[in-house]
Amino acid sequence: MDPMDGIDLQDSFILSWTVSENEFSIQLEASIWPSSVHYTKPKPNEYTCYKKAVLTFSDFSYISNVKEQSEITPTTDLDGSLDYGNIDSFSKTESGFLISACFGNVTINSGKVVLSVCT
Repeated sequence: MDPMDGIDLQDSFILSWTVSENEFSIQLEASIWPSSVHYTKPKPNEYTCYKKAVLTFSDFSYISNVKEQSEITPTTDLDGSLDYGNIDSFSKTESGFLISACFGNVTINSGKVVLSVCT
């Protein structure tokens, strides 16, 4: 089963991110739909199921165009929490991955991606 099945990244909220020479991690409030193994009934105020998650890219040979978190102004939600918007696009390419969001249009060559959902 595809671990990304039922995860809507365009409806997920970016909480923070970190990048190093061998890992790029994005902390999310992930939008989870019934086709995901991580789905549970939404809370009364929720559109769908939302859970904290981390999308981690590792073992890559190259990463480019990641902006520092300090360069981006977060949005303050009605409940006072902060987020950095949504992931605009995510795709696997022949050479790795492309991901676009507030942190830039990021190119990642080779490597792997893992989604860890907090339960």
